[in-house]
Amino acid sequence: MPIRLLKAKKKHIFLTYQWANEKITLKNSIIGKKISLKEHTIWFRKYLKAKNNIMKIIYLNKNPIGLIRLDKNYGSFYISYLIDKNFRGKGRAYNALYKFIKKIQNMKKIKKIFALVKKNNIPSIKIFNKLNFILIAKKKSFFKYSYKI
Repeated sequence: MPIRLLKAKKKHIFLTYQWANEKITLKNSIIGKKISLKEHTIWFRKYLKAKNNIMKIIYLNKNPIGLIRLDKNYGSFYISYLIDKNFRGKGRAYNALYKFIKKIQNMKKIKKIFALVKKNNIPSIKIFNKLNFILIAKKKSFFKYSYKI
């Protein structure tokens, strides 16, 4: 069964909290620090209410396997994602991101999206290259990519 992208809901709070605090996710995260369940719950509820943010839960069959976020910061849109540790390395992140980008191409307000990727996150670098993102900046600890919608 193909990958499906479903809107994140309050019922996903604990699952996304677990994913966010997983060892490899933390290592590859730009922020890179553990968060408490209380902090996450407050953030998650606020995030779901925000008008300019999108969060989709990635499903394989009936199993949630990750998430994709599109956040508006200072007038620009930033994409990020994570995949459950049990489902990594099988091309699912690429498939989900490809599908997500196709969906947002119909949104007139989004002309370009950016991705920040840690320099040592080789799988994500490969995925964004395969999705035809363009490397536009090399910072001390991360790369910045852009994609014209």
